[in-house]
Amino acid sequence: MVIEVEGGSRAAGELAIQGAKNAVLPMIAATVLCRENVVLQGCPNIRDVDAMTSILKEIGADVTWDGDQLIINAASADGCEISGKAAGEVRASVLFLGSMLGRNREAGICLPGGCSIGARPVDYHVAAFETLGAKAIQENGKICCSVERQGENVVELPYPSVGATENVILFSVLRDGRTELRNAAKEPEIVELCCFLRSMGARLSGEGSSTILICGVKRLHGTTYRLKSDRIVFLTYAAMAAATGGKAVFRVFGDTFRREKGYLEQAGCAVEYIPDEDRLPSCRIQVSGENGIRAVPYIRTGPYPEFPTDAQSLFLALLSKAYGESIIEESVFENRFLVASQLRKMGADIEVAEQRACVRGVSRLHGETVCATDLRSGAALLVAAAMADGTTRIHNAELILRGYEKPAEKMNELGIHARM
Repeated sequence: MVIEVEGGSRAAGELAIQGAKNAVLPMIAATVLCRENVVLQGCPNIRDVDAMTSILKEIGADVTWDGDQLIINAASADGCEISGKAAGEVRASVLFLGSMLGRNREAGICLPGGCSIGARPVDYHVAAFETLGAKAIQENGKICCSVERQGENVVELPYPSVGATENVILFSVLRDGRTELRNAAKEPEIVELCCFLRSMGARLSGEGSSTILICGVKRLHGTTYRLKSDRIVFLTYAAMAAATGGKAVFRVFGDTFRREKGYLEQAGCAVEYIPDEDRLPSCRIQVSGENGIRAVPYIRTGPYPEFPTDAQSLFLALLSKAYGESIIEESVFENRFLVASQLRKMGADIEVAEQRACVRGVSRLHGETVCATDLRSGAALLVAAAMADGTTRIHNAELILRGYEKPAEKMNELGIHARM
């Protein structure tokens, strides 16, 4: 699949930002814990969501769409095995381990797929399950778990892994007694997962800190839950507006963008909140790059609240036309600089040494035929294509559809000519 972008236009207009991918995927896995209807409002219609709902159907759940509402009934989702094909399509499939263990006390899944951005072992997940009383066997690319004892009440992760944090939470909400999770991830998507589970009757506290307490309940009930907007999708289109020297307004739901505002301002963007008093917590965020992009001396990715690794590729593209030199260090995934070679084809001056990239701003980029290697590199190439002179053809664009809903249409809404 190819997305073709005609660069050179200044972004303008207003765009609604879709619901958060990294929040909705664990919520979809969580619905296995509930035997009543769950309605996810503002759900993005993206390929990762399709892959997760396909898994739900495989284990017996009913799934329907009503506009932007995803309606799930997992009353009959008693399956305990997920096929290799289903698991191979999306990394978040590993989260079904926690929810199936929580519901059925056994689960089996092939090692999950996703983007080729580096090693993302499930060792932390498995070790946590074993601490909490499960027996896990890994062989022939498959993980099989079963709950054989009560286990410990305290589990500490060696690294604040988002996926492992989510899996421990999903396993524990129906578990007897109290579970204390230490060195938990603090990402906003963890907070939102806990809010969602609480809306179904789960008892949790401490999300957003390094210690989360989960007090097990006997059952969860149905709920209707409105997803907050996707902070990385917001950064993508905001970077696009700024990189083209334009000005655009973004409609978002939920106040999850304070840090993202700061990242954009460091790069010279003017960012203004426009509250919508009648529709709180909705608001509009105006982003302008009319004064040009400036270099950011040093960025280092890391677990929240550090700079998000998912935004690193976006800033690699944005800063390629900044005034000055920027250094970006990647501390989470070892293959996140693969997009640098594609940006260099477009005229960017980027030098990569191990886990650091030095970006020296250039006056112009030019259109080129490039190739996405993962979801976020694809988004970065959309940003670069928007600010390049001429036409850019992005191959492997299906990777972008894993996390972005109708990206070409959204770019056209901002006045940037794109087609698939």
